[in-house]
Parts: sequence; structure tokens; C-alpha cells
Amino acid sequence: MKRLWVILFIISTVWGQTNKPLSVDSLSWLTGSWQGPINGNILEETWLTPTSGTIVALVRSTNESGTEFVEIIHIKELNGTLELRLQLFDNSLSPASPKAHRFELTNMGDSYVAFKGITEGAHQTLSYERPEKDVFYGFNHKKVTQLKFDYRPNDIRWKKMGHC
Repeated sequence: MKRLWVILFIISTVWGQTNKPLSVDSLSWLTGSWQGPINGNILEETWLTPTSGTIVALVRSTNESGTEFVEIIHIKELNGTLELRLQLFDNSLSPASPKAHRFELTNMGDSYVAFKGITEGAHQTLSYERPEKDVFYGFNHKKVTQLKFDYRPNDIRWKKMGHC
């Protein structure tokens, strides 16, 4: 009987650890500013420090003519998991769609996170990875684009690395 209690205690301890609600604090590795060329434009992406159950990014695409678009990414804690919302704005800051696109969490590691688009018109998936301190990857699987960002405090750049 004592063994049964020990086994039940171990199972409940392990179960409790694996069922903890996810926190945006585990995405603090996203924090930073990244930029570089893509399709003739410069794309800038700045992730703010997680706070109050959210982490937010501002994305801006510019060229010689001005700003092409601005995008706000908002990841929040929701029902024990994480949800990403994304709203794209044109150069006059008019929203590209009436409501923000929603994405559900599909995979997460120490320095990797992936989301699946669940609203009409959303990217199929979005994922981010930071395998090294100064290396950041962004993946947009609607356009099948893989981008490598190299973070430099005073010399920020990224390079297009090919397709997924």
C-alpha cells in the first residue's frame, strides 16, 4: 500500500508540472530589435519585454517611397495556453482586415515557438526561433519564407536564407 501512495505521489507531481499554464514570460527570448532587407524593402521587427500576461511586437516595412505597412503582433496568455493575434495596417494606418488574425499555439521550446492560423486569410503558420544570442529566425508559411535575422546592438541586419 505504501508503494501505491509513492507511485501516486510521483504521478501527481509529474502531471502537475506538465500541466502548468503557459506564460508569455517563457517567450522573453523574443525581446529585441531586428531588421534587414526583404523583397526590396527593409523590415524592422521589435519585440517588447513580456509583461502583464502579454508580449507585443511592432513590425514595419519601408522602402524609398516610405512605409509600406505596419503590423502589430500580440501574444497573450489565454486558457492555459498562448494565443497570437496579428493586425496589419497599410501606410495610412488603415487596418488590412476588419479584425486581427488569430493563431493558436502548436509547438514551443526553450527558444522556439510556432502558431497555426485559425482565421480566414491568416498565414498558415508563423514561427520564431532564436538558436543563438545573435541569431533570430522568422518563418511565414503562407508565403513559404524563411528569414534569418542577425542581431547587432549597433549594426542590426538580417539575411534571407531561402525557403522552408
